Amino acid sequence: MNRNGPPTGDPGRVDLHLHSNRSDGTVSPTEVVQRVASLGLAGFSLTDHDTTAGLDEAEAEADRLGLRFIPGSEISATEPGVSVHLLAFGFDRTNPALQAFLERFDGDRRRRAREIVACLQAEGVGMPYSDVEEQAGPAAPTRAHVARAMIAGSHVDDVNHAFRQYLSRGGPAFVEKQPVSPREVFEIVHDAGGVVVLAHPARVHGVDDVRRWAAEGLDGVEVLHPANRAKTRSAMNGIAAELDLLRSGGSDWHGPTTHRKADVGAEPVPERWFDEICDRAPAMRGGVGR
Repeated sequence: MNRNGPPTGDPGRVDLHLHSNRSDGTVSPTEVVQRVASLGLAGFSLTDHDTTAGLDEAEAEADRLGLRFIPGSEISATEPGVSVHLLAFGFDRTNPALQAFLERFDGDRRRRAREIVACLQAEGVGMPYSDVEEQAGPAAPTRAHVARAMIAGSHVDDVNHAFRQYLSRGGPAFVEKQPVSPREVFEIVHDAGGVVVLAHPARVHGVDDVRRWAAEGLDGVEVLHPANRAKTRSAMNGIAAELDLLRSGGSDWHGPTTHRKADVGAEPVPERWFDEICDRAPAMRGGVGR
């Protein structure tokens, strides 16, 4: 049973930003859900990068453990010189157009990873692409997988070193993603019955960006995220109230062995935000997004 109906008892907390090894996390979707349950959260969303591959497994474990679940994915958009990460929630994961759209990302991630490795080799980092494939497993490779391969090969000390010296924008091994506008993401996700929330706005985005994207179809903002300081949280709460946008939040957890410090449930995300997202997403109201 998909527990996306009204909550019972006292309102709880949820985590709406989690990653598994179906993208750049380090544990399986089942293990992510077990961590959610062990910390006493009421519900969650699995938001792997540009894929829905782990959602069936996550939902099955959520049902077994009595947790509320909403389908999610963190989709990569771009604007000139900047990445825009967008959290899609509550969509029909069987939607053919959505799956075709995500398939493009899979191919582009593999293209990008190969080009990154070529750039690293040009910089004297003697690492084959097969090392990245080994880190990624069945997932499409990301820069995080490249960094882990570099660590395994003793080319860098840690993930921060890999990104700081090679992989960040402007670095000698940075390769741009395929161009996908935020508006295109809004349209695809809306057609699949879901909603779209701007992820971790504190990194590069402000109120003016939110206002512009809201006019194009953005549904909400991630107010609570480890990277969001008090000023950003206040600004995002304010613009959400002004424009009637959804609010979301989560830990952005990638597993216990990554460089990210925030654990599952680290942000106090109220369960009512989960309900509001479900209410706004047509696929959830119609029972499609199981």
